[in-house]
This record gives sequence, C-alpha cells and structure tokens, in this order.
Amino acid sequence: MKFDLGQKLTVLPLQIIEEFTFQKCLLPKEIFTKNGLRPGAWMKCCVEKTGFETCYFLCQVYPRDINVNCCYLDYGVGTSTLLEKGGILHSLEAIECQTRDSEQVAVTLEINESFFKSRLHKLTTSMLTINLKQILTPLNLMIGSVVRTKSTKNYGISAIHIDSCKNTNENTLFQLDSQTQLYINNIYISAKSNASEVKPFFKHGYELVWKEIEDLLCNSRLRDMQIESNGIRPHLNALLIGPPGCGKTALLNAFVEQHNCNCFYISTENVLHEYPGEAEAQLRKEFENALYLTKHLKSKNPTIIIFENIDLLCPLSNNASNTDAGNSNRICVQLVKLLDELHNSNASILCIATSSNPSAINASIRRPGRFQHEITIDWPNEQTRKILFNAMFEFSQAKLFLTPKKLDVELLDLVGKRTQGFVAGDLALLVQNIEQNQVKQEKEFDVGHFVKSALNNVRPAAVHTADVRVYKFVEGFETIGGMDKLKRTMKVSILAGLRKQEKFRKFGLKLPKGLLLYGPPGCAKTTFAKCLAKEADMTFISIASADVYSPYVGAAEKFIVRIFDTARKNAPCLIFFDEIDTLAGRRPISSNSSSDVQVRILSTLLTEMDGVIDGSDENSQQILVVAASNRPDMIDDALLRPGRLSKHIYVPAPDLQSRISILQLIAKRMPFAADVNINKIAEETELYTGADMCNLCNEAALLAFERLSVDSSEDDYKINAQEFDFALKNSKSSLSTNQLSLYTKFQKKIEAKS
Repeated sequence: MKFDLGQKLTVLPLQIIEEFTFQKCLLPKEIFTKNGLRPGAWMKCCVEKTGFETCYFLCQVYPRDINVNCCYLDYGVGTSTLLEKGGILHSLEAIECQTRDSEQVAVTLEINESFFKSRLHKLTTSMLTINLKQILTPLNLMIGSVVRTKSTKNYGISAIHIDSCKNTNENTLFQLDSQTQLYINNIYISAKSNASEVKPFFKHGYELVWKEIEDLLCNSRLRDMQIESNGIRPHLNALLIGPPGCGKTALLNAFVEQHNCNCFYISTENVLHEYPGEAEAQLRKEFENALYLTKHLKSKNPTIIIFENIDLLCPLSNNASNTDAGNSNRICVQLVKLLDELHNSNASILCIATSSNPSAINASIRRPGRFQHEITIDWPNEQTRKILFNAMFEFSQAKLFLTPKKLDVELLDLVGKRTQGFVAGDLALLVQNIEQNQVKQEKEFDVGHFVKSALNNVRPAAVHTADVRVYKFVEGFETIGGMDKLKRTMKVSILAGLRKQEKFRKFGLKLPKGLLLYGPPGCAKTTFAKCLAKEADMTFISIASADVYSPYVGAAEKFIVRIFDTARKNAPCLIFFDEIDTLAGRRPISSNSSSDVQVRILSTLLTEMDGVIDGSDENSQQILVVAASNRPDMIDDALLRPGRLSKHIYVPAPDLQSRISILQLIAKRMPFAADVNINKIAEETELYTGADMCNLCNEAALLAFERLSVDSSEDDYKINAQEFDFALKNSKSSLSTNQLSLYTKFQKKIEAKS
C-alpha cells in the first residue's frame, strides 16, 4: 500500500538529532493523523534526489513535533543510489510487517581501495563473512537493498548489496540470525571517485575510443576460454594517446564507473619515492594487489591497472638527466618484467597507460607484447566542439540552478568556428568563464554577449605550449582599399573552395595546398594573407626567416616540423611564410648541399607540405600554406611546382581606382579638410604602393600638426590641400619600371611552364 504525503518534505539526516539510532524516519504528526499511519510501521521511504532520480530507504516511521516542512531519515539501508546532497520525501510504501529469519543470504561486497591495500593477505572471505554478520544482524533487510552504515565504513566496506535470500520474496523484510548461512557472491573495489564532486563526462566524440576499450574488456572476459581451448593469450595492454586536456583521465574514470571495474591507479606521485628501490617496490605491490583480488578473492568484476602519464614514469634514456637516468631505467626494467609476468599468468587484467607525449616513452615499453596497441584521441572537429560545448553549457545552467538559456544555431556555429585547437578541457574552461560572468550579473543577461566575451578571453592550451604565435583576426578584405580584381581572384579560386568544399569535391576538384603572393614591396601581401585567414575562418600563423634560423644544427628543421604540428592542432589554419625566398631560396648546383642549412630547411618544408591535409577527405580539416615574396625568381622550383605552392597570384601596385579607395579609407581615420581633392592626389601618385600612400598621408599630417598653435580652433585640426602638395613634392614612389619588369618576366616564365 502506497501513501502519498500530499506535500514534499525536505530530507535531513537522522544523525542530526539522534546519533545512535538507525533505520528510523521521523515525520510531522499531522501526516500520521491524515494517512492513518501506525507509529513503528516499516515503510519504503521514497525520496526524489536532486537531479530527478528516485531512491528509497527502509525505515520505521515515527511521529514528532516538527514545525518546519522536513523529516529526519536514516540512510543506512536503501537502494544503490547515495543521498549526498539531500532530497525530497514524496511518498511512503508499506512493507509486510512480519519479519522472518533467513536461512541463506547472498551478498555482493563493495570494498574501499585503501582498506583493501592495507589488509592485503589478511583479507579473506571467511574473515569478511564474520564482519558482515556483525554488521547485518541488527538490521532489517530486503532483497535488492544496499547497506551503508557507520559500521560498514569502520570495516572499510563501501556498501553491501543484498542479492538474494532463500524462501523470501522481494517485498518481505528479513533478518539474519546465528544459523543464517552468508555467501559472498562477488567482491569488488568501489569505482566511485574520492573527490567531493565528480566532473561529468560527455561521450560525444569519444565513441570510437570507448568502443576500442570495450573490445579490450571483452577480450579479457574471453581470455580464460581462449587459453583453455587453444593456448592463446591475447594481449590486454593499450596506450591511450591524446593532447593534454583532451579527456583521457575523464574517459577512463567514466569507463571504470560504468563497467564497475576494479581499478588500480599508478602515477608518478604515488610511485616515485625518495630512496632508490621504493618505486620498484610500490609497482610490485600494485600488481600484487590486482592479482590477489582477481585470483584469491575471485572478483567477478573486470580489473584494470591505469598508468597515468607513463612518459613521466618511463621516459627515454636520453630525456632523463644523469642523476635520474639510473632511477628511470630501474623503474622501466621493473615495469617491463611485471607486464611480461602478468601476460604469462592466467589473470585477465587490463593495463591501460595514458600519455600526451608518446615519443618520450621508453622504446621497451611500446614494443609488441607490452603497450603495442595504441588508441588515439583526435582533436575534436567543428561539429564535435559544438555538441560538447552545448552539453557542457546545459550542465552548467542546471548546476547553477539558473533559468535554462538555450543557445541558438548561429551562436553555436560561432563557437564551432572560433574554437580551432580547443580540446574538451579548453571548452570546459570556456564554459567556466561564462559561469563566472553569469554569477556576477545580477540582472537579466545576454547569453550571446557572455559567449563572445569568453571566446575573446580564452585561448586553447595548444597555443600556450606552442613555440609559435597563433592569431585569430576579425577584419577582412574591407580593410584593403581597392584591388577589386585581386580580391575577386582570391574569392573565386581560394575562398569558394574553402566555403563550399562539398561542391568542390563533386567536380573532383582539390583545394590548393599552397599559395604564393608575389609583387613589389608595400603592396599589402601580408595584409591579404591576414584577411584571407579571416574570410576563411582560419587561425593564422606567421613565420619569418629570423624565427626559423638557429645556431644549432637541426633546430631549424625541428622548428618547421613544430609549425606544421601546431597548424594541425589548430586546423583549419593558414601558415604564412613572409619573404619565403630568404628561407627557401634556389639551390645552387655546385655547392655541397648536404651541409647547406637553407637546403635542409627547404627539404623539411617540402616534406611537410607533401604531408599537409588537402581537404579531399570529407572529415579532413584544411591547412593552407601562403607564402609572400618580393623576389619570386629566387624561390626554388621544387617549391613552386603543382601540389605545393601551386597557385601564384601577382599583387600589383594599386591602380588609380585603388589609390582613390586607399585615400578614402585613410580619410576615415585622418581629418581631411574640405579642399583636399582625393582624385587629384591619386592621379599624382602613379606607381605609389599602398605603403607609399600611407606614408604620404602621415607626412601631410605631420605638417598640419607643426602649424598648430595655442589658439588653434577646431577647424585647424585638419589636413588641408597645401600640406598634401608639400608632402607630394618631398616624396617619391618606392617602385621603378625595372622592378616591375622583373615580375613581368616571372609571369611569362610561369605561363610558359604551364
């Protein structure tokens, strides 16, 4: 029989007012009179947890003078769901009043990890059975209930699950007596984190990784059968690789909790000790714990040993200092021996190691038979980032008990495009930044404003650890005056393919890997590259030859490799090489090329460009290499061939209409007087580059500044035609016809080859 209370009572722990009682629930008196309840009756007290999850606890109900709308309840015996943050009592369900003694009771034991490790070899099923009888005898139990009392904690037991009871149905209370036979069906270590607040894990984007770990778990369950049938011992070791903050630890914690695994964590902080030999002893102890639980206590749950950041535990010999090399080698040898012994034993134990830098792991650890199976967590693409951010944002709103704010499609698209290089940890930081702004805002707030503000303040961890600066621009082609033909060429040949990749693929077209912008100095080649990155929603990496060259042999080549690696992490990305002719000049035929630094840099650059993702795959992310040069004839032909810098675009000096547009743009930030004739100035500046035009206006502005006096009026703060005339007389173009003929010859050479 079920009793609806008609009101919701806040649940408080009974220990607040009655410390030494258990399985008791104190309710307001009016509930007894209203529902005709009998004091001392056994009930299932149904409680709704925070988060809309319902659980129940077995208690005797008693009336009490309670003025507030609450009840006091003992959480000792109930369901498997813990009541940590309180809940609401909404109904009572009657149970059979006549309790009976049981003959046989089967339980599953959930023990604490620290208790298990401290009692190793003393922990036996017979000793546990005696302790369990002492705990369970005073209690009234029911099949399916879970016991969590002070006594269980004192014995190092997290929970006792009541699995079955002979001759007792599911809705009948029973007790243990001296004649009751108690059986332990299973023993496993609690998978709950010791942290006060467990961070949520959002599985989207990790499906393939999750499936690979589940396949390993399936192999561990079939291992005993395979050994008996054909003598095959499948390897149960895996190396989980991913960038810092991608969610390796969170994924493994969620996996362990979902599959109720016995988990043993091994990390540098709990293994490395002060004196030599202690780390090896700690490793042996952890493996001994896992084997004892699996083979002696016969745990039915899968057992996993997790190695956190194994690259720190077993680094390459040349990565360790002289003082630490001996310790690292001894630890590595000990771990290798333990892994080999574990594989040769009949124990079905998984070993999973995590690393953000697999190249720094000792080679003996990664060889076949140990951690040869590698699982990689890729950088999330745009669609995955949108879904992860949306899930994190919704969880954040529920956690703060705020009015749910829905993110519209446009805002999510903005987040997806502005979070190149972000991993799950960076997205969590982005949401945390939004949370802080929401808490500070007392009145109604605009979600879009907070999201855009957070996007400007949060930078991905990949950018912080990179040797190169990664930029994100907000200004496009509108900041460049004129040059309409060049803008149209870029929009048709480059931007159209980047924005409409599906249509490009239908025609069998592939986006160019590289683009060469050549032309006279000061004609906005660098500005065009920056604007192209903004128009294509790409991150921007700018490299000059001074950044690459190093006095150390091989350092320049490694820097080139790191540039492209950073670009892949922040894809879609545009890599801009300024003055490429000084970095990858033409190789001389007669010189000893093997010792030439420039030749080695060129060779590395060519190799990396051949490995750049070209966007032909539907799931690939584009990397575009843009190079600028004033001397295209000095660039090596291997770099200019199709497949590398295949698209060559000439950036000429601005024509008349472009010079007018440049002056009009400058007039928006400089005060031109009414007598200034922009068209006339443009006609008199033949062969002037964009930089020359800016310099001309600056010179005129300085002349205007010099004529100011103390009594100058507001109209004097303007640049008049006289200052421009004087500036024109004292300035000249930085270009010559000989320079322009150089680019004409290069154009003819390219056309002849094509």
